[in-house]
Amino acid sequence: MKAVIVQLSSSEVIDENINQIKKIITEFLNQQSYTAPVLFVLPENSLYMRATDKAVVKALTVDSTEMKHVQAFCDEKKIYIHLTTALNDQSKIWNASVLLKPNQPPQITYKKVHLFDIQLNGEKPVCESDVFSYGETVTYFDLDGVRFGSSICYDVRFAELFSQHAKNKVDVILVPAAFLVKTGQAHWEILLRARAIENQAYVLAAGQVGEHHNLDRTQHRKTYGHSMAIDPWGSIIELNKDQVGCFQVEIDLEKIKSVRQQIPMSNHRRLNTK
Repeated sequence: MKAVIVQLSSSEVIDENINQIKKIITEFLNQQSYTAPVLFVLPENSLYMRATDKAVVKALTVDSTEMKHVQAFCDEKKIYIHLTTALNDQSKIWNASVLLKPNQPPQITYKKVHLFDIQLNGEKPVCESDVFSYGETVTYFDLDGVRFGSSICYDVRFAELFSQHAKNKVDVILVPAAFLVKTGQAHWEILLRARAIENQAYVLAAGQVGEHHNLDRTQHRKTYGHSMAIDPWGSIIELNKDQVGCFQVEIDLEKIKSVRQQIPMSNHRRLNTK
């Protein structure tokens, strides 16, 4: 299976973000030819990137006009799109991932379990829980014979979530993210590679990059970028440091099988964690 990791620089203007996504994907498809749908993996805050410290977001629904716009593009191009955005579902707002398939209704695949409430030295606090509800479920989805495990950004620090993916023998773990520059420089690569190694799975991490301004440009946030694909051995196979754009990766199920045969961790696990 082929997947394409898309690195964005999203803003608080949803239509601009959708146009950016369509432009990147269209340019990629114009240079390629495929006989089967390709999965495009977008970062956290794909459709709306909050750049203010106010407790407000533009939360969409799966049947909102904006989501229908992306779905129509998905139908036209005959592609899969996995995006993550603020989502209103069951009268709550979630930081959630949605899978779009051609000519099918959007599927909510995951609601972020670990919300990002921190204050780094010398920087403004970031508090997701002022808006979002906590997800409570570890989730998976299957696509063209490949099993995907879900996570979002800050989740990558919590190995107990990823151990559930290992138990369920996922082939690929998705980590859509909007990592801050300071924590990205210190922790992004090492955490992603650790998650790939300990779970013997591909990790596809699509990130936001650059400066993100609020509407009146009085506040901004900077994200680290460095979207990457990591194989089950823990090697970085593709990397986009600081450019808006995309790159392709091949999901090789035989490589996963080979790594798990060489180091049969699933047979050696001794601790039962929920």
